[in-house]
Amino acid sequence: MAAAALMSLGGCIAINVNEADEAINFSPAPSALLGSWDVSLNHDPDSAPSKTEFIVTDVTAGTFKGRFYGSEVQNGRYTIKGDELIFAGRTSDQSGTYWHSGRIKAHALIQGQTLSDGRNFLMTWTAKRK
Repeated sequence: MAAAALMSLGGCIAINVNEADEAINFSPAPSALLGSWDVSLNHDPDSAPSKTEFIVTDVTAGTFKGRFYGSEVQNGRYTIKGDELIFAGRTSDQSGTYWHSGRIKAHALIQGQTLSDGRNFLMTWTAKRK
């Protein structure tokens, strides 16, 4: 079994694991996705990223609700695999459907991508919690 010692240090938690012991895995809770996120969209490698917001208002039994780029997320789904929460959903506007997906580890940073059928692009993005 892993030998781990937890100690509180000024509001931080330190985890000590003997290198010979097995790794300690942490699984994110579904609530890791909840809240408002500042999104940096990388649509053109020669331009500065554009900004938008991703808001998740509810997570329930493998589904989530929210808004991305000002549009309601439809058919939002998530799953937890190891130390990552993986999610996907779609939005739409006058140009067509956008398919979004992303991954989050330990409540920190989302790494995502968006595919646009109508505008014919695949774009990467990152998001930080507000």
